[in-house]
Amino acid sequence: MDHRSIRMAIACAVASTLALSGCAGGSSPGDVRGALTAIGSGSQGAAIQAWRQGWAKEHPATSLNFSPDGNDVGVSALASAQAYFAPLDTPLTSSQVEATKKVCGPDGAFFVPVTLIPVGVAFNLPSVKNLRLNPAILAGIFTGRITRWDDAEIARLNPKAELPDKKIVPVTAKESSVLTSAATGYLNRSQDWGTKASLTWPESTRSSQVSKYADIPKKVDDTAGSIAFLDKSAIGSRFDTALLPFGADYMRMTNDAVARSVDASTVTETAGGIQVTMNDAPADGYPLAAVGYQAFCSSYKNESLKTLVKSWAGFVLGAGQSNSNYFAGVSSPSEEALKKARKLVDGIEVRP
Repeated sequence: MDHRSIRMAIACAVASTLALSGCAGGSSPGDVRGALTAIGSGSQGAAIQAWRQGWAKEHPATSLNFSPDGNDVGVSALASAQAYFAPLDTPLTSSQVEATKKVCGPDGAFFVPVTLIPVGVAFNLPSVKNLRLNPAILAGIFTGRITRWDDAEIARLNPKAELPDKKIVPVTAKESSVLTSAATGYLNRSQDWGTKASLTWPESTRSSQVSKYADIPKKVDDTAGSIAFLDKSAIGSRFDTALLPFGADYMRMTNDAVARSVDASTVTETAGGIQVTMNDAPADGYPLAAVGYQAFCSSYKNESLKTLVKSWAGFVLGAGQSNSNYFAGVSSPSEEALKKARKLVDGIEVRP
């Protein structure tokens, strides 16, 4: 848990249980009742489960049904009143905001950052420690140019390592994922990659491909010499991760390094919501991460639904961040981002 999460848990005075009853403020538990439907990105599945449990403890007369059908399906569901909010991998575009105005009122929907998912490069080489890799080498691995662990490029970057004469097996997932966007965006730092950040791996990728992102950890675990971009919760203590160059040094993915990068992230207020951009500064940070968003209507059809949605969003952006940090292994957006997001949520109204 990073230092912001610890402060939040202490402030709620329930860090040992994370019950979080009464920390969110706003309506009393008896005023909030009803069922919410959410459709959107599955990358927030673990975090939503953690938030749902904490929110239900605080408001026992509520429930949430979440369908992880994907980013674009979530936007369409929000625009057609099939969902009350949408978990997203990317911020809403201006055309998507426009498409929601019929259902969400004249201002349409807006998006706010709710999670930050650190991404590391996991590898299955038990005998190798403190492995250094860079975008050029990783681009070579995932395009098939570098195929052996004792390749001269890897050896030059790791002169003290005993690199095995073993085949490299890159592992990717076929399904669309914001984590793939983070990975391909990092690879695009190398001129050898040639494609921009994308939610799916380009056809030029040379890898052992599994169907679902959730299948990658087992494939890496079962395959000697394998390598993959994985989120922090999937890595856990199961895999070692490569040190990657950011700023002036090679950094390992640690809670403190991620937290320093989160604190230095750029928060931008756009016409559609609050956007977070991770930066290489500070030099001792680790900025490789995917930002998750949720989109809400700026107005809802009645007071009870408005109260229900604002209760959920307020919990997610407030006390619920401790739940997702602890139970889902994700990090929080910066305090600045969360504060601006809460201000937008506070402005949700009842449709005239």
